[in-house]
Amino acid sequence: MADQISVKMVGTQKAVLDIKKWTAKQGEAVKKILLKTGFKVETSAKEMCPVKTGRLRSSISMNWAGSGMREGRVGSGAKKGDGVGQPPGPKGLSVAVGSNVKYARRIEHGFVGKDKLGRQYNQSGKPYLYPAFFMHEGDIEKGLKKEFKKV
Repeated sequence: MADQISVKMVGTQKAVLDIKKWTAKQGEAVKKILLKTGFKVETSAKEMCPVKTGRLRSSISMNWAGSGMREGRVGSGAKKGDGVGQPPGPKGLSVAVGSNVKYARRIEHGFVGKDKLGRQYNQSGKPYLYPAFFMHEGDIEKGLKKEFKKV
């Protein structure tokens, strides 16, 4: 005769529902933290952005997956179509901060080239977006730690 063990699980349906509620609540908290941090990065990037005409600074925007916006909201100095596009990914869990102005990358990183007359030029970068991100990257971790301690 073989030994047998019987197990009866009580309350599994409630446990599954509780887990689903918890993960939904945590997912919303993560979205909130990412959006809040994205707006902070946008603000800091605008503050650090070098200004000649104001178009680049006005075009810096934040957008997130599932926002329904083709481009992020921009300032009054931006032109039609300026602003960062909606990133791919799960709704609210992917955030982008930046600009789609053609020369934004050259201002951030600098550039070397020749003008129409063949004269060489070398322009060093004036970073504004990367420093803004690095200023606030810890906010995400702090926010998540705080949120997950509540559980």
